[in-house]
Amino acid sequence: MPPREPPKPSKPSQSAGPVAAKRGTDGRVLRPKRPSAFVTIKDVAAHAGVSVATVSRAINDNGYVAADAKARVLAAMKQLGFRPSQRARSMRSSRTMTIGAVVSELVNLVHLEFLRGVDEAASQAGYVVLVATSQGSPEKEREIFQRMVAERTDGVVVGTLVGGQRSLDILAEHNIPVVPPPGPLAKQLNASWIDKEAAATREMAERLIALGHRRVAFVTARGVSGIRTPSFYRKARFEVLVDCFSRNGVELNVVTIPRGVTTSEMASEVVKAAHGSSVPTAWIAATHLVLPSLLTGLRMAGLDIPEDVSVIGYGDSPWASAYRPPISVVGHDVSSEAKALTSMLLGWIEGESPNVAKVEYRTRFIERDSIGPAPLAKSKLSRSGALSRTRPVPASSARP
Repeated sequence: MPPREPPKPSKPSQSAGPVAAKRGTDGRVLRPKRPSAFVTIKDVAAHAGVSVATVSRAINDNGYVAADAKARVLAAMKQLGFRPSQRARSMRSSRTMTIGAVVSELVNLVHLEFLRGVDEAASQAGYVVLVATSQGSPEKEREIFQRMVAERTDGVVVGTLVGGQRSLDILAEHNIPVVPPPGPLAKQLNASWIDKEAAATREMAERLIALGHRRVAFVTARGVSGIRTPSFYRKARFEVLVDCFSRNGVELNVVTIPRGVTTSEMASEVVKAAHGSSVPTAWIAATHLVLPSLLTGLRMAGLDIPEDVSVIGYGDSPWASAYRPPISVVGHDVSSEAKALTSMLLGWIEGESPNVAKVEYRTRFIERDSIGPAPLAKSKLSRSGALSRTRPVPASSARP
């Protein structure tokens, strides 16, 4: 069989002169269309001026998208020639019956309660939970999400998000549902959480004021991994305390202890703060994670609870009520909240729109035997040295 002749080179096309550049709806010059296979959801997001998550919600009609944002997304898809991958959609319809659950660390017993609620709700629906911890690292969190994409996880429940929208975009790009859902729904959930937590914090502060406490310490951890305290934690806890105490003539001090060291090393910072002529008579642990170090430090300083100092924590657990004396807390029904979030995720996987109204935050101040009346001047507190590691906080500069 004779070999085929090589194809003749095509003649160059004759140009009729310069062609006016096409412009999009926003007036920007449009780049030439690439084949749809090479246009990604990130291209659409950048062209429309929205996030990847917004594009994903607009394409899949899952969750809220503002009308103008959706119009920009659809226009960008048309201008770029983008078509959603049917292969990706078919892969998502083939479920693995697994969901991911991500928290920052497992040493926090509140996180264990959260995971227990996720597992109970998932198990009842026939799903298996893949648990991962970010250890407070945004980079590790993104690696976890990428692994969950590779494992074709059906959805993800996030207990603690440290990497922000950049991490969530990894899931959104592959149409993987995540709760709390990003965008306005997340803001709605956060607002509800803040309202309930702030109300319980206010009740706790008023109780301390009624018991005669006029010097209070707020004990917080100084992160070693660059984590910033979420704004809703500040609003619901520290800023509420500043407001309540400043209006009632109560001095609020911040005691900062380092993270990433042993409990005894953390406790030694509390010991330093507990030796002064004006030692706080009430101590509040900013999170459940710093509470053991606070209790250890107060014990090392020779202070008795509640005779010398009152103690309150954030986040409840069985050991808080089993401790002697039992610790007063501002606590959530974390397990029930996790069940509600997981149920919302499973409904989303089944094709329902996320309904944040189903998530009810049950936060309350639980008074136990760790608080009592402010001690008199003759107590152990009057026999201490300088209060070297606490700093008064004016109401105008509320930052833990």
